[in-house]
Amino acid sequence: MNLQDKTYIVSSAVTPLGKELSMHLAEQGANVILAGLEHVELDNLLETLEERSEGNHKVVLLEQSKEIDWVATVEEIQQDYNTLNGIILVHTIFTENRSVYDVSFDEFNQVMYEHVWGTYLGIRTLRPMLKDERDAKIINVIEPSFEDVFERNLYYTVTGAIEALTHSTAAELRKEDVDVYALSYRPSIRYEESPERSNSEAINTVMSILSGLEEAPNGNTIIIN
Repeated sequence: MNLQDKTYIVSSAVTPLGKELSMHLAEQGANVILAGLEHVELDNLLETLEERSEGNHKVVLLEQSKEIDWVATVEEIQQDYNTLNGIILVHTIFTENRSVYDVSFDEFNQVMYEHVWGTYLGIRTLRPMLKDERDAKIINVIEPSFEDVFERNLYYTVTGAIEALTHSTAAELRKEDVDVYALSYRPSIRYEESPERSNSEAINTVMSILSGLEEAPNGNTIIIN
């Protein structure tokens, strides 16, 4: 698995999955751009990466539903890197535990705006930076909810929208040899029972896709149970 000197941006980098994924990327020699709004936590994670690896890592402050933040992120990346090899969008979706038919407009709009519109903005804005198209990957990783959710909950509605956007984006970018994936999984350990989520299989799948070891179906959702 050779990711030496490749550059990846990880959104929501201080979530449990984002931290683990960032560490794995750094340990494989990649440059990791940590994105999010939690300034102190991002700086702490950056310090950890710099202590454990030799890559050129960076923090960017990003609210992914704001186009101005994505444009600023492009400028930040261009200052320190020649190209971008991959975009990894980590989705930690929090919704009220009730039927999708009972949610308020504000809740529906906020969650959709952040995860669906934000994903569209990120891909559209960062796509020109993926210059090595033979190697370019875009991955939406949808973390599970640890609430007692039902199939009609808004969580599943948002997940479905992300998957649909992944499929349509993959169809559009296939002619440019940019691969786009969605990854949805269910860990074996609940967050309430352990400070660490069971992300190992999800992490291994992402790393295998980035390194070319796994031939995943472009544009489809990879399900890990």
